[in-house]
Amino acid sequence: MRITDALDQHAAQRPTALAVADGTARLSWGDLRTAVDALAATLTSQGLQVGDRIAVYGHDGAATLVAALAVLRAGGVHAPVDHTLTEPEIAALITALGTPWRLDVPKGASVEVALSLVATGQARTPDPLGSGVSAFLRLSSGTTGAAKGVLISHASLCDRVLAANRGLQLGPDDRVLWLLPMAYHFAVSILNYLHHGTAIVFGNALRATGTATIAREHHVTFAYGSPWHIRRLAELPVGHDLPATLTRVVSTTTALDATAAADFRTRHGRGVQQGLGIIEVGLPFLSPGAAGERPGDLGVPLPDYRIDLLDEHGEPTAGPGELAIAGPGLFDAYLTPWRPRDTVLHRGFFRTGDRAERTADGGIRLLGRLKDVINVGGVKVFPQEVESVLDAHPWVVASRVRSAPDARLGEQVHAEVQLKPGHDVATVHDELSTWCAERLAPLKRPAAYTVVERLAMTASGKVIR
Repeated sequence: MRITDALDQHAAQRPTALAVADGTARLSWGDLRTAVDALAATLTSQGLQVGDRIAVYGHDGAATLVAALAVLRAGGVHAPVDHTLTEPEIAALITALGTPWRLDVPKGASVEVALSLVATGQARTPDPLGSGVSAFLRLSSGTTGAAKGVLISHASLCDRVLAANRGLQLGPDDRVLWLLPMAYHFAVSILNYLHHGTAIVFGNALRATGTATIAREHHVTFAYGSPWHIRRLAELPVGHDLPATLTRVVSTTTALDATAAADFRTRHGRGVQQGLGIIEVGLPFLSPGAAGERPGDLGVPLPDYRIDLLDEHGEPTAGPGELAIAGPGLFDAYLTPWRPRDTVLHRGFFRTGDRAERTADGGIRLLGRLKDVINVGGVKVFPQEVESVLDAHPWVVASRVRSAPDARLGEQVHAEVQLKPGHDVATVHDELSTWCAERLAPLKRPAAYTVVERLAMTASGKVIR
């Protein structure tokens, strides 16, 4: 079974029912299948072959959704590209993932706009999982430095959306208010809605009042966003309410702070569930969203998943330890270096790099990350990636990037820099901000810089974290 097969089922059974809403654009399931099939045929005529990896670049919306589904429909491997990336970052991503084609969707494009594949210069390679088996490929770390891609097959995608929906319980009568970036939330979210016939309403407006208007207009039943979106919606002024049809709200990407959850409940009379999505795993956790739920309280795993906590030696422990997860729909391989799933898993479990503990009711509470990741408004920022950009500046001897709290985005990037002699500390912020603006996506850029006399280093010359 291919992950896009469900499109035929919904188009046949409910051809006129709403599938996608994006501004003034409305696509029924019949319309969506027609648009996807037409573009898939065009891409094939332009040279796409089964197993080809396609870097799909575009802003969130109906046209980019159609492009991604058309790539899958034509037998290609969808490699999403964040539209906020700079051209050097996109070039690094294309090199890291070995995508021979790039497909750009112009901002504001309609689903009827003519799209063309552009050759990237990367060599076409056979599908390492078998002809036509692979479906999705995404970087698991930064687009510079030692990046590795997560490769997922059609079969694994089908397995993970079925497992996820055991908790989400979405169906043809639901309409999802979509607020997250598709480049990072596709393999267990967008494809889950497609599989189960749930309409997607793109609602990430410039103002929260605009998002609320979209939600009311389309009578959404479910909302999926980040803690940042939850905070924005909790602050909606009187008269700009969310619709009564909205019965469930899920926050993901990073721990939802208790204040935002409480404020949302007070303003809208609904709790917020905390979801844990992992590109290698899927959606193994969805909290109850009860009043008083603490940040990181994930509850018990969804029915199809098993969890364990591991000590520093990889052995099961009753106390806090590294969260490990087993279940259906796990990724199939890391691309670079090539590592099939079975060589990565630890006794059948994926080690997440998250530190967690068991709660009294048998649930799981996240305590923090073992690996160094900064989560800025739903975008994962890897310090090494930012440091490599800063260290390339002619003024900089060395840098160390860390997380700092941010009331709006949850976290922000903060950089400590050691400068070469003779440079004016007063101009560092402007100089490095301009440098980073040309090389990093907005949410990856440091919000603040601290100049230090010397950064502590190991004997091999690496900055000590």
